[in-house]
Amino acid sequence: MVNPFKYGEVVTGEYFCNRIHEIGELTSYIEAAQNVFIYSNRRLGKTSLIKVVMEALAGEVITIYVDVHRASSVAQFLEVYSKAISQAFLTRKEKIEKIANFFSRIIPSFEVEKDGSWRVSFDFSRTKSSVERALEEVYELPEKIAEDYKRRVVVIFDEFQEISQFDGKQFEKKMRSFIQHHSEVCYIFMGSKTHIILEMFSDSSRAFYRSAKVYPLPPICTEELVNFICKRFKSGSKKISNLLAKKIVELSKNIPYYVQMLSSSIWLNAKDEVKDCDTKNALEEILLSQNELFYSWHDFCSPHQRAVLSALVKTDEIFSQDNRLLCNLGSSASVQTSLRALMKKGLVAKYNGKYHIVDPFFQIWLARNVAI
Repeated sequence: MVNPFKYGEVVTGEYFCNRIHEIGELTSYIEAAQNVFIYSNRRLGKTSLIKVVMEALAGEVITIYVDVHRASSVAQFLEVYSKAISQAFLTRKEKIEKIANFFSRIIPSFEVEKDGSWRVSFDFSRTKSSVERALEEVYELPEKIAEDYKRRVVVIFDEFQEISQFDGKQFEKKMRSFIQHHSEVCYIFMGSKTHIILEMFSDSSRAFYRSAKVYPLPPICTEELVNFICKRFKSGSKKISNLLAKKIVELSKNIPYYVQMLSSSIWLNAKDEVKDCDTKNALEEILLSQNELFYSWHDFCSPHQRAVLSALVKTDEIFSQDNRLLCNLGSSASVQTSLRALMKKGLVAKYNGKYHIVDPFFQIWLARNVAI
């Protein structure tokens, strides 16, 4: 029987834990062409959520999904964006000739893969001036497509904060100068490096300042996750009590990725009905499988950063004088410096004004192995 839980990939359909409220709000924003900035820590399901929303709107809008993380330069961003536009129409089975006619400054090539899918590549001059002119053309395409097809176009920039590495603030200004005039296009900006992307949308000196509806994505509520876990176990012909389902949620800190990871391991090893020992054994398996990874994360941290991680295992009141003395953390300034470094590494995040360790299983591992 197929495992009823999935993690490590985008999930939709029955594998997606319904965010009914968020789906409704995002749908209304898209229909009103309201640009939205969705941000959260990793593993909370931003990409899965927006995919579910776009599937529901498939008959009404044209979706262009751009994974900015795939680009490390302006030229690569041009190619990634152009491919995303082409793929949107290949999915709609538009004629190759018509897709090719969208572009004049870059030349697309189309090849059929063994599985029947299309692979798109682009030939263009990679001089700075040529790339800039071609990118200007591509920036205007979504609005032209919306006018031509008389449909709302939705452009999704996933991991949008990565554009900050291309050409400083100038790249942001150039991009913003084009898309701010698009009335028939809804732009969805998504990011997981919250300390970077929040600056982009909250700093008055940045081009995207207040340019979109700010939409923080919170963890899923316990009740909703418990219902999801019980339903999925039932679909996999196994039973689990609400109490044990709640324990899974607590261990996973209400983060969908980790809920699915732990539930998947439990389902694999449990018999007809899940017992408490099944949850404990599954957690031990995960910690063992992640042991080397967790050691590498810890080893790459400075001694003071390790002390801050150990302190966060015990308390989120990390700046209090008593806790700083108890955990040998030194001054508030040194704590802040280490927190910034840990956030950059993706090990720590800030939520509701408090700092916490992002990976709940890493936190358990720290408590067992290195916490002071």
